[in-house]
Amino acid sequence: MITWNSSLETGHLMVDNDHKRLIDALNQLEVALKGGQGKDSIPQMIQFLNTYTRDHFKREEEHMRRINCPAYTENCREHAAFKAKLDAWVIKLQAGASTTLVLELHREVVQWIKGHIVNTDCKLRACKTH
Repeated sequence: MITWNSSLETGHLMVDNDHKRLIDALNQLEVALKGGQGKDSIPQMIQFLNTYTRDHFKREEEHMRRINCPAYTENCREHAAFKAKLDAWVIKLQAGASTTLVLELHREVVQWIKGHIVNTDCKLRACKTH
């Protein structure tokens, strides 16, 4: 389980609230996995991620651009790579939900939170809003 803490805070309420939603969804998936329901939860999780990433990435990128954050280009590049992974998960899901897919998705999203959010999104801390 991932617990929200100060290492995940960007200092920008909209971004942080979106990230909290992602962590909550991931924690729900982990509970489902532990309860033997992970395979049943994967279509819902992929649907959530599809909507979440497209909406959140767009808002976050627009915000970074608007406040002239130096991490903007890096962030956009990483978002594109994550969307490509998500598209691959959708294709795999169409072939059938599997425990392997659930574990892969869970592992990748945990790595995303620990890597992208902490190392890229948190560069927003140094960027002031106008």
